[in-house]
Amino acid sequence: MIKLENVSKVYKTGTKALNGVSLYINEGEFVYIIGSTGCGKSTLIKILSGEEAPSKGRVNVAGIDLVKIPNRKIPYFRRNVGVVYQDFRLLPKKTVFENIAFALEVVSKPTLYIRQRVREVLKLVDLEDKAKAFPEQISGGQQQRVAIGRAIANKPKVLIADEPTGNLDPEKSEEIIRLLERINKEEKTTILMVTHDKALVEKYKKRTILLDNGFVVADLMEGGYLSRE
Repeated sequence: MIKLENVSKVYKTGTKALNGVSLYINEGEFVYIIGSTGCGKSTLIKILSGEEAPSKGRVNVAGIDLVKIPNRKIPYFRRNVGVVYQDFRLLPKKTVFENIAFALEVVSKPTLYIRQRVREVLKLVDLEDKAKAFPEQISGGQQQRVAIGRAIANKPKVLIADEPTGNLDPEKSEEIIRLLERINKEEKTTILMVTHDKALVEKYKKRTILLDNGFVVADLMEGGYLSRE
């Protein structure tokens, strides 16, 4: 599903964000990406979503070679990858239903399909009773559920969750992890979750990849929080 071979990224400033990263993530896996600030996590996400190109190496996501793909085809590739951010990024003047539907409208899905799929997603993220509410009328945990719902509306093969629990309390954070587990199981979505939440990683054990200074320094298959401190 995701294959990186000797991937490096050097920015114009001379900053080396990734150094010879090689990873293979199978279809249907749920993987944590951890590491301190500046370790290369954000750059890795940008490369996997097609936002940045590697300086060196090969990147293949969902059968697509991201080194060779023409720029004009990047938007089509991104339909295979959903991204969830820490700050939700919801449209404040649209309802919960409309926020999720928007992800399907921009790729010109038929109206009948949109309505059906949004109802499916609302049920999956347990927000059926909040369909007509606006973002400011629901809690932070519920807003993150909407953001996740929007990210999976188009049935992406890969979901990247970038610190999805960063703005939530421990109880809500666990709800989000359980939701991601459900999506992983029911939608068969490959999930990469970037996190600093040690407690979550230790409690909900998954394969855990540790980055440090742009290098993969550990890849623990059975899960558990890793630290070099």
